[in-house]
Amino acid sequence: MIIFVTGGTGALGTPTVALLRDCGYQVRALASSAGSARMLADAGAEPVRASLFDPESLAAAVRGADAILHLATRIAPQSKAWRRSAWVENDRIRAEGTRNLVEAALAAGVGALVYPSFAPIYADGGDQWLSAGSPIAPTDILRSTVTAEEEVSRFGAHGGRGVVLRIAGIYGPHSASTRDVLALARKGFSAFVGPAGGYESVVWDEDAATALVAAVETDGLSGVYDIADDRPLTRAEIADLLAAAVGRPSVRRVPTALARLLLGKRLAFFLRSQRISNQQFRDAAGWAPEVKDAADGLLRLGALGLS
Repeated sequence: MIIFVTGGTGALGTPTVALLRDCGYQVRALASSAGSARMLADAGAEPVRASLFDPESLAAAVRGADAILHLATRIAPQSKAWRRSAWVENDRIRAEGTRNLVEAALAAGVGALVYPSFAPIYADGGDQWLSAGSPIAPTDILRSTVTAEEEVSRFGAHGGRGVVLRIAGIYGPHSASTRDVLALARKGFSAFVGPAGGYESVVWDEDAATALVAAVETDGLSGVYDIADDRPLTRAEIADLLAAAVGRPSVRRVPTALARLLLGKRLAFFLRSQRISNQQFRDAAGWAPEVKDAADGLLRLGALGLS
């Protein structure tokens, strides 16, 4: 079975490509540069030089593939995230890139297309559990992921299996942002902003990878599902865990009013309480996360020498 992967060198793509190879799949991966081609080849994938914005090269890249994992993103760095211009390339990947990929997949007769969307598009849910069907409230930089979801649905409407996985905040050994969070905690601050009692849903990067592979492998699976760990914690609980992980008596949380001022409307989703349930995907695909909550995850990071 041939799996075509975009974004194969990212925080999500790296463990996913490794898992696909461990499962015995032939992995063909989009390479946008010579450097990414070398990384993919070293990981055991077949790199294919192509572009999401060049339909001709994309058509050749997906020809013969049985399934596609569309993991490509261009997330703005924290230092520039407040600028709308910093998200233009990410928007283009999600909208134009996904549209071109769907067209190529339909023309090639690909059987399944799986897209990892972003669970924080959900509106603030307080202490209620959220899942597909709950209200969404995408800010301007998140509307393109809704556009991508619609393209995957279009793929499904034309005969393939279109699967959208709304994935919670990814952390773990393959995530550079995890190192940033821990570095900030060593300085005495929590990166998780918003009301202390608000819920923060996260998922270990390798568990997100197993969910993506499960979506490919589950016959008949289509639609929208949510990927998060089993027990979302409040921001106050996470602050205590971060402090313990880096050996501090405590870490400070940025006051919500100040965070709201600094983030603005564009990044206001970081302040929401989102207690996301993975139950629908567990039932549909038989998937379960190995890392049950952030307490477990931070212990594992410590054991890996990363905390």
